[in-house]
Amino acid sequence: MRFRIPPLLSFGGRILFTFVALWILTTKLNWQEFLATLRGAQADWLFAALAAYGGVVLVSIVRWHLLLEVAGAAVGWVRTAQLAVAGLFFNSVLPGVMGGDVIRAFWAARDAPQARPAAVVSILLERVLGLTATVLLGAALILPRWKELNQHPVTHAGALAFLTVAGLLLVILAVLATPYSSRWLGGEHSSGWRKAAAEGAKACHVCLTHPVGAGAGLLLSLMSQALLVTLFFAVAQAMSLPADFWQLASVLPMVAMVTVLPITWNGLGLREAAFVTFLGVFGVAATQAVAISLTAFAVILVWNLFGGVVYLVTGVGKVGQK
Repeated sequence: MRFRIPPLLSFGGRILFTFVALWILTTKLNWQEFLATLRGAQADWLFAALAAYGGVVLVSIVRWHLLLEVAGAAVGWVRTAQLAVAGLFFNSVLPGVMGGDVIRAFWAARDAPQARPAAVVSILLERVLGLTATVLLGAALILPRWKELNQHPVTHAGALAFLTVAGLLLVILAVLATPYSSRWLGGEHSSGWRKAAAEGAKACHVCLTHPVGAGAGLLLSLMSQALLVTLFFAVAQAMSLPADFWQLASVLPMVAMVTVLPITWNGLGLREAAFVTFLGVFGVAATQAVAISLTAFAVILVWNLFGGVVYLVTGVGKVGQK
């Protein structure tokens, strides 16, 4: 007989975890610094920044749902939205910036037992498509500004590392898009982890060669990246800071490469140092670069905390109706 956690105990556990997570947030962040940064900012631009990241969240939900459907692991629109939004909260309280992805993969795999490898792979593909959009947009903006970025050794190294990662990503996409990857991983008599890996590779091949998975997924990822740049631009405008849209668009891909490393909580510190270094090339003062980074993070945190409310109220860890 399968053991089931009593609903009251489950709800109590979620309350406890939520308050512990909120305590972690309040001890890690300097809220007075946030309030000082926001003081005097234009409310209309801040609302625009909040709406821009809301667009990022919406695009992410649609993209993940399409990938789940193509991979044969669909869990329903409402369920996809629940998992995606709750995953934002876990991104805030777990190390690195992809902790929520692990939680989402676990939940999606539970909801789609008939296609668990495909459900997990959908998370990976979502990240890969997002990174591909970042690479495409970043390369289009970094290459024309190569001379400017080359003037500083740090930005030169950042741009070079970014283009190197871009090349490796293209190779990985080419390998995953072929049917041979699943055959190689599965072998003649696949079982255990090799069977799961082969099924995951097959799901990658299906998604990357499907017009919806590859075409619509990449288009949505480009849209998400543009909305993310809009968020940082709106924050800069709210505080009348000297950073234009195209400067931020060319810097954000390199910042993303730095903050993806699971070294600090949610990239705090790394992200600010990257902004100071890369925006400094365009004449943006260190204090202004930090203000842009911290305020944008505060806007993102609002949506992440909304994900905490969703997790607390709905208990998305339970298998829902599809």
